[in-house]
Amino acid sequence: MHSIFRTRTPLLKPRQQALLSLLDPSVIIHRTLISSSTILESESQNDDQHEKSLHLSFQEAVGLCEKTGTTNLDTHEKTNEFKIKLLELGREVRDLKEVESKKGREEKVKNVTSGATEEKPSKSLYSVFVGKSENKVEMKGREDRPKVFKGLSPDMEMFITHLYKEGYFNNASFLKDGNLDFGFFNDSYGRDFIKYAAEKFGEDHQEIAKWLSGSDLKRVALFGCPTLMRKSVFSAKRLRNFFEIQEAIVCNKCVLKHSCNFVNQSVWRGGIKTLNLAAVMRVLTLYAMEAAHPELSVPDEIKASVNRLLTEILSLSQTVRQAA
Repeated sequence: MHSIFRTRTPLLKPRQQALLSLLDPSVIIHRTLISSSTILESESQNDDQHEKSLHLSFQEAVGLCEKTGTTNLDTHEKTNEFKIKLLELGREVRDLKEVESKKGREEKVKNVTSGATEEKPSKSLYSVFVGKSENKVEMKGREDRPKVFKGLSPDMEMFITHLYKEGYFNNASFLKDGNLDFGFFNDSYGRDFIKYAAEKFGEDHQEIAKWLSGSDLKRVALFGCPTLMRKSVFSAKRLRNFFEIQEAIVCNKCVLKHSCNFVNQSVWRGGIKTLNLAAVMRVLTLYAMEAAHPELSVPDEIKASVNRLLTEILSLSQTVRQAA
């Protein structure tokens, strides 16, 4: 047995010496310093790589530089919200650049093709500032042309002369030196002044309304409204209401009913047996000046009734004045 241990002892001694050498304090301190410095260097390298990766990631995201190799963004994407936003920003920037470049190419192609086609007619300086084509301006000029009015009937001229003598045209700006000229009534201002003067005359001579011809007035009332203007429609309805004419009798056969806002509506205010002369004058004046709606064809019998009523009103006015 002693011989066996003797033969094993030399084999164990080298291993024991190696272990003892490893347990040497100087060796342990040396290895510790090396390992700690190695750890610090690796951490600093990782930090540098991390900062570098963020910097490169931002530059690559906004397109300032090309991508160089793979980064650790994929591994940190789940935990780092900033990196996720960088990736999204990068995609948006790249998409915008692609869209802009595509638009630029399309514009170049469009300019080349448009140069080959016929040149568009140049716009006038007026159309550039106004923003409208010359055709629209021309149409507008046509629409603004003065309206051509029909001539006044002899009975209407006689009634206008009476209004002039009674002083109903004293405030008219078209009178020169106080002389009446029927040429002044060939525009809208002159015609509107006739309507105003006739209405004012009716307000001032209400007492003669009860002596007017009932047959002519009723014939005019049954014909309908001269225009679609609110004032003339209401005046015609008041005239129909005086004769107790149902609105449906007149409105249902009227050619203007599809455009009228007062079809089959009664607008009567006041006593049913009171004939308002101002309302009568509004209706008669429109028919006498042939200022009825263009779609309305006024028969000769209505025109004759209107002329007779004007003559009658003129005669009654003179009679009342002489009696006063």
